[in-house]
Amino acid sequence: MTRSHKVDISGLLGGGRQILVVDDQVSIEEFEGIAFPKPAAVHLEMRYVDRLLHIEGTIDVRAEGHCDSCLEDVVREVHVDIDERFDPHAGGDGDPFGENNVFTGDRLDVADLAQQLVLSAMPMGVRCGDGCKGLCGTCGTNLNASTCSCVGE
Repeated sequence: MTRSHKVDISGLLGGGRQILVVDDQVSIEEFEGIAFPKPAAVHLEMRYVDRLLHIEGTIDVRAEGHCDSCLEDVVREVHVDIDERFDPHAGGDGDPFGENNVFTGDRLDVADLAQQLVLSAMPMGVRCGDGCKGLCGTCGTNLNASTCSCVGE
């Protein structure tokens, strides 16, 4: 990933009863035809409790794409509530697919964390609505906007 918003968490890991608050704007990369035209608003509150980094907060971002059924433009506001716990001492520097892949030493990559959480909250396919009728398989007419004269199956 080309973007990086790394936050030093060494003060938390030192064992104090501190809280670290992060408010940041981070870019979310396009994924599977879904674009995120504006940066995500990320609010994190981090605590170090019982040898675990506890992260609570929210991510808000706008997602834009095309309906998988009718191909019309779709805009969705995505809100993610965060309640994650990580063991920052369990290796994370080498494995990009590991549980702690958002850490590099004593630094948390906020952009990488936001990217992963937003994408995991997105549905597999985006639809314009629950009642989308899609396109006619014969003539391609958008059945949400009009009817067609093709013979029904």
